[in-house]
Amino acid sequence: MHRRSFIKLIGIILSIFNIKVFGYSKNNNEKILFNHGVASGDPTSNKIILWTKLSKASNKPINVSWQVSDKKDFLNIINSGSVKSYSYNDFSVKVDAKIPKKYCGNEIYYRFFVNDIFSIIGTTKTLPISDPSKFNIAICSCSNYPAGFFNAYKEIANDNNIDLVLHLGDYLYEYDKDGYASEDSKKLNRVVDPPHEIVTLDDYRKRHALYKTDKDLQLLHSSKAMVAVWDDHEFTNNSWKYGAENHSYDEGLFSNRKANAVKAYYEWMPIRETQKKLKIWRKFEIGSLFQLFMLDTRSIYRDEQLNLDNYYNNNKFEVSKFKNHLLKKRDLVGKEQFKWLDENINNKFKWSIIGQQVLVSPTVLPEIFLKIDKTKLPEYLHKYLNIAGMNIPYNTDSWDGYPNERNNLYKILAKSQSNVVLTGDTHNSWISNLYNIHNEFIGVEIATPSISSPNTVDMFGSITKDIDKDFIKHNKHLKWTNGSNKGYVKLSITSDNIEVKFLYVSTVKSKEYNVIDDNKFIVRHKQPI
Repeated sequence: MHRRSFIKLIGIILSIFNIKVFGYSKNNNEKILFNHGVASGDPTSNKIILWTKLSKASNKPINVSWQVSDKKDFLNIINSGSVKSYSYNDFSVKVDAKIPKKYCGNEIYYRFFVNDIFSIIGTTKTLPISDPSKFNIAICSCSNYPAGFFNAYKEIANDNNIDLVLHLGDYLYEYDKDGYASEDSKKLNRVVDPPHEIVTLDDYRKRHALYKTDKDLQLLHSSKAMVAVWDDHEFTNNSWKYGAENHSYDEGLFSNRKANAVKAYYEWMPIRETQKKLKIWRKFEIGSLFQLFMLDTRSIYRDEQLNLDNYYNNNKFEVSKFKNHLLKKRDLVGKEQFKWLDENINNKFKWSIIGQQVLVSPTVLPEIFLKIDKTKLPEYLHKYLNIAGMNIPYNTDSWDGYPNERNNLYKILAKSQSNVVLTGDTHNSWISNLYNIHNEFIGVEIATPSISSPNTVDMFGSITKDIDKDFIKHNKHLKWTNGSNKGYVKLSITSDNIEVKFLYVSTVKSKEYNVIDDNKFIVRHKQPI
């Protein structure tokens, strides 16, 4: 075999087996690694974001090359280029790659390299221009690293029928090593880095870096395109435009913390950037089958949440005062974002799909919580349990805390043929029908369970199924809920209906698990469930 043929053969073998290669840059004799994998996101019919991250010792800028091919052996390059990586962006690399129209909707491959140092190979797709007979989306949220393994990410990655992944927020959590859901972190070898609560830019970068060392998350990113949006924990718990429940004066200005979080998010996520970084809302189109809108209900315009503690007087909850304050004008989405949604929603599409963070459907606490021994529960829960059975909203962080904004949303969605609203945040699974104040059907809400974050069963144990039943009994638009399992939702979208499958992993505390696949629902065009 000739030397040139041998070298070519070795290159093909490395490509086929996706071997991670690293070494030294010829430019500066510096060791270069691609420790955090590759990712793709925000696909259109002819463009897609390609991402990776360099690990290197010096702060010197460095040129990074990239290639896209329709073949895994990279014998046919359909686009390529070079981009400079800088320390001020944490040596993250992001390319908005143009993909020729003939490849739209087809599987393509990409990789990065510095001289002879190669990343792993990523697989991705752009969006089809014409209507597909079926389009499959995986929906996920709330992946807490110390709480358990990302088994559900692995399941999404290994499902070859999934065309796109939507991440609805809480991609990471901000807490310290002894914070929320960290009880098993040492046993599972999933202690967070840095060990303290993240506040500075370096902190947020390190936490993103930790998450992207997870092999299952790396597998997901390298095998599927993702459309992501933040919720609160990418900043800090229960954040709003000027502050957060989990931010105190000794942590500095919230505006600085927020800026740090936003900068790190854009550095580390495969998301298309604009000049106005807080305006994360955007839309995607798949033929005339559906339009997808990703909204921000968290950061840019949200007014502060109502605090239930403020409505107790002599241990009695002041219902009328609370209801009056709920009805006051307070922003969640804001005028600018609503205007954008109103101008872009179009009834030429069979479906309008809204990806956003917090529960839309009105939800009250059922009476079963009055029977629970509160002394065995954390004190912060008591104020919520005390209003069980009162038929009033309990989660003021959700759309329930902003009813005027929900009415505005419903008015806009009424222009669409058929609506499906997708929700994260709660860690539980929900399916509800949505009705406006005139009792007119607006659409169906589907809320995804957590990837690993605790849900009802972790707090209430054996009575969780009874709690689920009581939620359905006391919430007339709620059709089904599950607080026992963690996983994701798979939507199979056709012109006539959407098949909704809740796919669960039996545990997040072990890498050995089973898949639970027996919760399927059909959403029919223009019809409630």
